[in-house]
Amino acid sequence: MSRKNPENRPLRIVRGDKSIDEAEYQRMLIQLAVAQSNLVKAKMDSAMPHFIAIVKEIEKYYDFTFEVSDGT
Repeated sequence: MSRKNPENRPLRIVRGDKSIDEAEYQRMLIQLAVAQSNLVKAKMDSAMPHFIAIVKEIEKYYDFTFEVSDGT
């Protein structure tokens, strides 16, 4: 079985045509983030692009961003 993303290129989440309740979508994103973070901790190479894509979708869903702190 070949890997779908052997270069670990950035990913994005694309929602399909199926209508999903927003609360269900929120729960799915949270569960995916936890699962992918566990794979990142286990040093699974393919996990990081998925984790980043999930975090970006959560940022978009909740309308927030991360920014670098100046340490103060």
